[in-house]
Amino acid sequence: MQIRATNPEDKELRREAILDAAEQLWLTHPERLCNVADIATAAGLAKGTVYLYFRSKEELFLGIHERHVGTFFSRMKTRAQQATPMTLDDLFSVNRQFLLDFPAFLPLATLCHGLLERQIPLDIAFAFEQRTYTKLNEVVEVLRNHFPQTTQALMLQSYALFLGLWQLMRPTPLKELMKERSLLCACTDDYLQMLESALTSLWRGALTPEIH
Repeated sequence: MQIRATNPEDKELRREAILDAAEQLWLTHPERLCNVADIATAAGLAKGTVYLYFRSKEELFLGIHERHVGTFFSRMKTRAQQATPMTLDDLFSVNRQFLLDFPAFLPLATLCHGLLERQIPLDIAFAFEQRTYTKLNEVVEVLRNHFPQTTQALMLQSYALFLGLWQLMRPTPLKELMKERSLLCACTDDYLQMLESALTSLWRGALTPEIH
């Protein structure tokens, strides 16, 4: 018999356990959203317990995405708050390590953008965006200690590069066929290298004072 979590600490631990189980199932079967019953089994909980924390599997996977985003912002803030001057290489190092540590981030981020538009209630989607933009603005403020020209727009453009390049470069049967038939350049396999090259151009352009 399961013991119901009653205090905030226990509730948060159970919520995190549900997210952990769902993320592991996603990594095992990235081609589909696992159903709530499978997630409950993986977390060692009853299906009804999962619904106490998330109203749908779509909201649950949005919760994983929000946790990823929070971790990224936290890492960026931690580095930016250090007294040691921050370089673009330091900035990109945070990006690189995050993407290596959380392989589910890119596919799940892409999926969640669709969920926000079609399957997440508007009030839930707005609350998610509100929390995300609050954290984004906090990161912008601390990054300005090192890069005064940092703006919300620059961070959003960087995020667009994260997702856009991944969608163009991620391995698929179609892309393999395109390479075989010389329709797609086979030299573009290194996503991280391409990302850092694009980010370098973006940030150097944004940080270079305009000459009038």
